Amino acid sequence: IAHPERSAMLLSPAFRAVVNAVRPLIRLMNWISNGLVRLCRVTPRDELTSVHNRDQLTHLIEESERLGLISKGDSGLMTRSLTEPQAPVSTLQIPAERIATVPADAGLDEVLATAAEADRTRLLVRDGEEILGSVHARDALVARARSRAALARDLARPVPELAPEETAAHAVEQLRERRATIAVVRDGEGRLTGLVSLDDLLARLLHPQTPPEAAS
Repeated sequence: IAHPERSAMLLSPAFRAVVNAVRPLIRLMNWISNGLVRLCRVTPRDELTSVHNRDQLTHLIEESERLGLISKGDSGLMTRSLTEPQAPVSTLQIPAERIATVPADAGLDEVLATAAEADRTRLLVRDGEEILGSVHARDALVARARSRAALARDLARPVPELAPEETAAHAVEQLRERRATIAVVRDGEGRLTGLVSLDDLLARLLHPQTPPEAAS
């Protein structure tokens, strides 16, 4: 065809007219054929829902790799995309003893000193055993630059709480909904067991062998 674009523009109205004209006939024939198939107690193929669970899809990926249809790297990436979102946060959390915290009545200088010593930018604010939230070193710097007299409790922002058995995918969803970057993990008795960050969760989904690092 010398001018395919022009030919397509000229013929497309005629093609659309033909399709619109025969569409009712095609639907009628499809309805009749499906009815005949149902009389034989067979569900029409186009009405079946093809659903595969995670184990089936993982097996398909393994077989595809074994047969050389996909590379080992692609196989690993697809397998991680299926399995890692279901990993419990208990396997991804930073243990409670490694969490950097400051008392609720800590001043700005103490907050900044603790952040520098722990090499962290976010610290949990404690009032005894209660977690009031998290404070960012940036907020403390801004408050000090403005000569504002503030304590850690004044700068604390609420943090979501997660159960150890909740999945990484659910944790990411909760953090995004709450517009938070870290969450604390508590067991069934309400005891603090660890902390997870959005960065660590996303990194784990892509690199499952990477150990979780403290939020920064």
